[in-house]
Amino acid sequence: MTSGSNQPEDGLGERLRELDAADSPQSEEQIDRMFTDMKARCDKNDRTIAGFLRSRSTMMRRLIVLSTFSVLAVIGWFAFPVVGDHARTVPWTATLVTFGVLLVVAMFMVTRPVHLPALPRWQSACLACIAVGATILAAFWPHPAAQAATHDPTGGAMAGVCMGAGLLLGVPVYALLRLVDRGNAFGSLVAASAAGLAGNFVLKAHCTVAGTSHELLGHASVALVFVVGLGLVHRVTQKPD
Repeated sequence: MTSGSNQPEDGLGERLRELDAADSPQSEEQIDRMFTDMKARCDKNDRTIAGFLRSRSTMMRRLIVLSTFSVLAVIGWFAFPVVGDHARTVPWTATLVTFGVLLVVAMFMVTRPVHLPALPRWQSACLACIAVGATILAAFWPHPAAQAATHDPTGGAMAGVCMGAGLLLGVPVYALLRLVDRGNAFGSLVAASAAGLAGNFVLKAHCTVAGTSHELLGHASVALVFVVGLGLVHRVTQKPD
């Protein structure tokens, strides 16, 4: 015999009545809490990492992502030598800040509460275009000492190294955002944009082989591969409506 307390609907009526109260000042938090509780009950047998992360509240998921991003940024910043003082120009700093802000925007888009209306498709597409465009624009802002290295033949050889490193660096970011995603329609595209930005952030901070051609081939290409490549994979594997 099945006990009524094991049903997912247990207590749902009382929660809905609470949300219908006209003077409830925290209805959105209550809705998100209700979804989290129901999700946890439905996925109680899911012992995977994805099941655990997706059953957390919106605030907790965002804290997890921000904390992970911060830890990775601190480790990456101090584990490898940053570009020299002569290369830390205003454009260089502005580029890193821009990449960081776009990463946070992507995180908020992926962890958007499910009970809210879905984001318009154009917003996800816009973020992807901005992410790729920002990495391309950053390639035209090399530090002054690197201007003469624009046509350095070694830059092309090192472009493949930077591209490979950038792709590897972006994989953890993509994986984390996909794990906390509860089913956004374009969550894969947003996560791919964030992965490309993360790879470019690290490359811009540490790569000493500067120059427009090198940064276009070795840095900006990382964002392009993530956005276009993963975007095509998601489109092919997505089930038709």
